Amino acid sequence: MDMELLHDLRLSLQLIQASAQMLQLSGDDGATRGYLDALTEGAAQMGRLLDGALERHEAPAPESVELMGCLRALCLRCRDYADARGVALALSGNVDALTLAADGDALARVILNLLMNAIRFSPAGGRVAVRCTALGDFAEIAVTDDGPGIAPERLPYIFLRGETDNGHGYGLPAAMEGARRLGGSLSARSRPEAGSTFTLRLPVRGRMVS
Repeated sequence: MDMELLHDLRLSLQLIQASAQMLQLSGDDGATRGYLDALTEGAAQMGRLLDGALERHEAPAPESVELMGCLRALCLRCRDYADARGVALALSGNVDALTLAADGDALARVILNLLMNAIRFSPAGGRVAVRCTALGDFAEIAVTDDGPGIAPERLPYIFLRGETDNGHGYGLPAAMEGARRLGGSLSARSRPEAGSTFTLRLPVRGRMVS
């Protein structure tokens, strides 16, 4: 299957699941909730299948990726979803340009997972902040939301497959695996009622600091 098609299917599926979860929160009818639960679980299963298809696809040779341009494009891609949720989406950084040697599609997939989760868990009137920081031979992309946060006892397990919270956050294990394949790492810090920050750390080939 074409890689671009897989990516488009993955993003569309995330939007469907987010909408179903919003309806779950507002619906009181038992029958409706049952259908929504089935829809959410089906979307989660489809997401796992798509992740597997993407992982099995032969990895392309690294290409030159301009990270800030990539982040701007991905934020723009998520803008309509953020607007519909009533969430502000802001991008900042200490760089004008930052070049990576990486699989651009895999990188976009990891960042999209982080953006979609952050927007999904932010309340109406909330804010998602994306910041890119150059740190010598590494770059860090931090995605911060002001959502409900993650309980301390659950935080160590959020990147494990099969450890989603009622279907929430099913993209995080795939994001962690993607970060590792890119030669980087993914970490999280969070406190209940104080939001969450997910930080993607990647090796850099060259940079221009503003």
